[in-house]
Amino acid sequence: MKVKKTKLPENLYHYTDPIKYRMILATGKLLLTPSNLKYDNATLHDEPLFFNGQKIGYKSVDKYENYHPVVWLTANDHAGAKNTGLSNDKIMCRITIRTNGKIWRYLPWRTFCDKYNADRSVASTLKQTANDYLNWYVCESEIPVADFAKVEFLAEDGTYKDEKDIPGFALTDIAPELFE
Repeated sequence: MKVKKTKLPENLYHYTDPIKYRMILATGKLLLTPSNLKYDNATLHDEPLFFNGQKIGYKSVDKYENYHPVVWLTANDHAGAKNTGLSNDKIMCRITIRTNGKIWRYLPWRTFCDKYNADRSVASTLKQTANDYLNWYVCESEIPVADFAKVEFLAEDGTYKDEKDIPGFALTDIAPELFE
């Protein structure tokens, strides 16, 4: 049986909201998050999410929160809530990461699921939340800011632009109290 080689896209993208982007800058890297490979409803609960000593919201966690954490990426450079499963605020910032052919570092999501025996029901649910799951990738290590090729923000016209090219937009105006 011949094994089909997967061609890695030249660029992968990580989408986030502007406040989380400022948090990424403060930590100097894209941090690992739950992989969602496994899920346990019986232990699911909300925990406060803190940044610089301030509560900024809540995160839902279960006993599998730290089961093979990843950085989530996509090959789709035009993400939307429908094709990614992300809420609209999480597509406000697009981070471009050049892959440089490192297939060992950036795994297609389906390969990652097979590698760690993802719960079929969880994988099925994730697929149903977005019609673009074939473009999903994961990285099993944090990604330093130095690896970012470009960072753009969603402008009112629906295109992604550099911060300086969006009139009236200043990243420093977003949640300044978190960064004092």
